[in-house]
Amino acid sequence: MAVIAPVWISGLLGALILAILVAMAVRWIRLPYTIALVLVGLVIGLLGDELPASENFQGLLSAEVIFFLLLPPLLFEGAAAMDLGKLIRNWKIITLLAIPGVVISSIVIGVIAWQVVWPNHDNGLLYGLLLGSILAATDPVSVLALFKTLGAPKRLTVLIEGESLFNDGTAVVLFNILLVAVLATLVGQDMSVRELLVSGFVKFLFVVSIGFLVGFVGGILSNWLLVRTSDHLVEISITVALAFGTFLLAEILHGSGVIAVVVGGLMVGNHGTKFGMTATARVGLQHFWEVVSFLINSVLFLLIGYEVQSAFEFDMRTLVLATTAIVATLVARLVIYPLTSISNRTHPNPIPWKWRHTIFWSGLRGSIPIALLLLLSNMVSDGTTFELAGIKYTTNFPEWLFNDLLVMAFSVVLWTLLVQGLSLKPVMNRLKVTGNLPENEISYGIALAESIATKAALEKLAELSAKGMVSDEDRRLLGDVLTERLEVAESSVVELSSTSKIHHQRMESTRMELLMAQMASINEASASGLLSESVAESATKALLEKLHESQEKQEAKEEVKGGVEKASSKTSTLAEKILPDEPEVSAETFDQLAPPEVDDLLESDDELESE
Repeated sequence: MAVIAPVWISGLLGALILAILVAMAVRWIRLPYTIALVLVGLVIGLLGDELPASENFQGLLSAEVIFFLLLPPLLFEGAAAMDLGKLIRNWKIITLLAIPGVVISSIVIGVIAWQVVWPNHDNGLLYGLLLGSILAATDPVSVLALFKTLGAPKRLTVLIEGESLFNDGTAVVLFNILLVAVLATLVGQDMSVRELLVSGFVKFLFVVSIGFLVGFVGGILSNWLLVRTSDHLVEISITVALAFGTFLLAEILHGSGVIAVVVGGLMVGNHGTKFGMTATARVGLQHFWEVVSFLINSVLFLLIGYEVQSAFEFDMRTLVLATTAIVATLVARLVIYPLTSISNRTHPNPIPWKWRHTIFWSGLRGSIPIALLLLLSNMVSDGTTFELAGIKYTTNFPEWLFNDLLVMAFSVVLWTLLVQGLSLKPVMNRLKVTGNLPENEISYGIALAESIATKAALEKLAELSAKGMVSDEDRRLLGDVLTERLEVAESSVVELSSTSKIHHQRMESTRMELLMAQMASINEASASGLLSESVAESATKALLEKLHESQEKQEAKEEVKGGVEKASSKTSTLAEKILPDEPEVSAETFDQLAPPEVDDLLESDDELESE
């Protein structure tokens, strides 16, 4: 008996194949990959029946697919790759952008949309606020890919990625609160402003708290399991279960699945992968989630382009709705300027103006607005049940309101992806935000890469020679060439590494590697029974405490240095006394570093991280 494949299988496969072809093509046309996918999706949607099998793309995207299948891996991959230390050092501004920033942006968008689109409607402001919550969440996928290409400052990347990870959760929670208020008006149960604020605040705390607890517990459990297995396949599987499990459990408990995944990803990415995973698993994990993220984003952005075109009928009302939404979103995004100013008052390293402009223009919209709109679409056709003051009500979301929201939200998604996304590179170049490294750092990197590659070639040559696959004469000839090349590269590395900034970067990298080695050895000894669990835990705790002390020293030094940098040039002599130059360490001394010296390394001061 022949088995007939469902239509969505062929549609998904077609989307994947098309995405691969686009990925290959963008290398020639120099277009951001995600934006190219949106454009291709738009073309497919506009041509419609003229393209074979284009109808198979219909219905592939749904709210359930985005929230429960596509979003958890994307959130986890971003959170696991984020440096928790850098996130903590910038927590004030990220929190300001992710919580008050989302609320204020929603209000600004809501007021503008109310006054232009629904000025005479009794619930116009409420509809506008609902639109604001849909458009509040930013999507960093396209931005971060471009940042890597241009070499943007690491701290700027952390700010944008951190904002996006956490504003997703805030926006979804705010959307749910406002949706209940809108639905209440439909059944004649209007909520006062006071009731909306009080109930909204209580619900926000509850939802975020549940999400945080689920993610925290899930992260602890995952790290505990990672320590007790050395099978890299099992270790990677644990992270997959964490990503989907925390999201699902948090949503079942009426919490924020987004917050749960982010918290769990941060815990595993910054602790479990470093101190509980084998080296094989760490490498495999990184590649696995990169592939998953690539596949999901490929299909997602292609389908976004395909679905977006369905919202437009190209009449005067569509033009008014689209223009209003785009202008309102840009005006609302201006909130980053006062919020960053507030943060700069207390942070030792203020955010420069050119970074603020970049953050403003990089506020792209993507998967979250689409998912929320699709959720409303289900409520239009199938209705929804909600609870208010202990009483359950059932109603349908108004189709006319959904159509307005659809046009406005999709217009903003298109504008941010195509206009802001395509112009971001020239904007960053004009602002000189691109991370052009000093010449000596570039030279050092090239020399180090040459040294690593040549060493690998020599090892491979020895291996081939041992197997009799290379003659002795060829081995000597090739070996002489490679050895000469290695000597030149290592000489350059030694010479260039004497510079202060490069030296401290090497010290920091070595310090962390040595700490990881110590942690791994303790975990392996515990797993083999050589050390008891209590002894292993005590030793691990001691190492973590030393690391924490080192980080506190570094933060204190950064604060002092930040204060010194703000002082006038007349105080330079005093600054040198407060922050004397650390003695140079030769390459020979650096190469002699060994694990027994890690305690001294952990207690030494760190140089301020290069931006």
